[in-house]
Amino acid sequence: MHTQLVLFALFTGLAGAAGLESKSIYAVEALKSIMPGALADCSQFEFSQECRTPEEAAPHLINSLKGRTTGEIAMILSLIGVESGDLKFRINHFPSPGHPDQGTANMMSSMYVSEYAKDLNLPIDGKSGPEILQLVIADDFRNFDSARWFVDKHCSDEVKAKMKMGTNEGYNDYITKCVGTTMADDRQQYWDRAKEAFGLSG
Repeated sequence: MHTQLVLFALFTGLAGAAGLESKSIYAVEALKSIMPGALADCSQFEFSQECRTPEEAAPHLINSLKGRTTGEIAMILSLIGVESGDLKFRINHFPSPGHPDQGTANMMSSMYVSEYAKDLNLPIDGKSGPEILQLVIADDFRNFDSARWFVDKHCSDEVKAKMKMGTNEGYNDYITKCVGTTMADDRQQYWDRAKEAFGLSG
């Protein structure tokens, strides 16, 4: 049975731009469309403890993104797709040996992971960066909710306002001014798939 993601019910129907109509989208199908490399079964994957299928991730993402506009949801999911390798990773392993203190669904740096852990009131005193990350990602909801937390905590009001509109400009500002990286081709591809999945024109 599909997990239903109802944009104007579970996500409280906040329209970011004029003309958006009420519609229902199945969360699992949306995740598969945005993240085509997601696995149907993580059990044989090398990092199986980190990996989640769209069916496993969907309930946590629905809960995390309640009350967001269609544009915000699409942007955050597109970022998660890029950073998690389509839901397969929650620790930065590459290039080997990677960065064992960097991770979560949106691959936050150690500094942000520690800040997130403090906001969650996790017992991090005396723990190393990798140990703090392990505490955070041990819980699936915490892992996936990190992307929402980062937007709330570190994106400017101007960027957040543009994200709500679900436009190309909003996504570009999210990536370049908030996440702090460049609009590489892969990020554009994920965004294009997210726009299609959520019926955004850009």
